[in-house]
Amino acid sequence: MTGMSRKKKERRFATGTLFFALSAFLLSFVMNLTFERLAEAIPPAFGVPLFFFVVMFGIISDAVGLAGTRAKVEALLSMASRRVPGAREAVWFVRNAPKVSSVFSDLAGDVSATMAGALAVALVYRTRQFIFVDWAVATSIAVGIASMLSVGGKALFKPLALKYAESIVLVLGKVRRRIIRERKG
Repeated sequence: MTGMSRKKKERRFATGTLFFALSAFLLSFVMNLTFERLAEAIPPAFGVPLFFFVVMFGIISDAVGLAGTRAKVEALLSMASRRVPGAREAVWFVRNAPKVSSVFSDLAGDVSATMAGALAVALVYRTRQFIFVDWAVATSIAVGIASMLSVGGKALFKPLALKYAESIVLVLGKVRRRIIRERKG
């Protein structure tokens, strides 16, 4: 018998899933509280670009998670044999595709979409003196816009993430390589 027992693997999977779910809760809570306070403190001229940044972060995160699951390890190993900087480090992302997808697509991508909705509501609240429609209608429109941009953006970038999966993962590998080098100092 090689490796872990089935029960042990199931427990590790359940523990990892629970950890990700709790991480999503904590990340959402902290980001929502931060953005709510930020939206109260800054003028809409800064809140609107922040909203678009959060939406774009979610779209890019989702694309990175998808690319991590689609990239072919053989292509990256070939690059690594030719000493392409970051290729060896990029192999780690492909070999850990389920974790990469969970972190980038599920955690960062989905939490960003949630935060975009919360930020949109905060912006409506901040500009309430200029809004001449019912509060529920205004916030529903804002959340709808956040959802439309997040879902539409993810759909738009999905074919690019699939087509350029190795290139996207190679960029991650270069970032990882730089971080590793800086830690070694």
